[in-house]
Amino acid sequence: MNALRAFDRALTTVVNAFLMLSFAIMLGLAALQVFLRFFFHSGLLWGDVAARNLVIWVGFFGAYLATRENKHFRVDVLTRLVAPRIRSWLFAGTDLFAAVISYFLFQASLNFVRLGIDPDSVAFLQVPQTVIAMIVPIGFALILIQFLIRTAENVVAAIRRAPNEGDA
Repeated sequence: MNALRAFDRALTTVVNAFLMLSFAIMLGLAALQVFLRFFFHSGLLWGDVAARNLVIWVGFFGAYLATRENKHFRVDVLTRLVAPRIRSWLFAGTDLFAAVISYFLFQASLNFVRLGIDPDSVAFLQVPQTVIAMIVPIGFALILIQFLIRTAENVVAAIRRAPNEGDA
């Protein structure tokens, strides 16, 4: 379990770095576009497209962090009514279900990038559109990994709890 947590911390550090870099570039591009338009009545031809695409990158990196911090959308009415051990099993089940859904979304988005985007199309500055679109399968893969980690943690928590701990 310690190796899993170390992997999780390392992955989160990398995602945080990419999030900060993407956000800084996005913000810088937007500010530069406003400056150039206001003072010089022009702008970077590719600036708006790059900033729009970076919004998607920032969104997926943020979704990964939200999943890691358990701040994602979750319907948990039933879990408030059950004992802690059963709650851990329910969380493990819902996290595993979310991992399966994330896997299917990963597969679908990977197929879309491979088959649905012309490999010769360019987004901006000679950056291929497929490179830009890869954040979708990468984002779902990151979320999938996080749900699998959370599933493992919840299973371990459920097993470690004594059968009558908190049960009454």
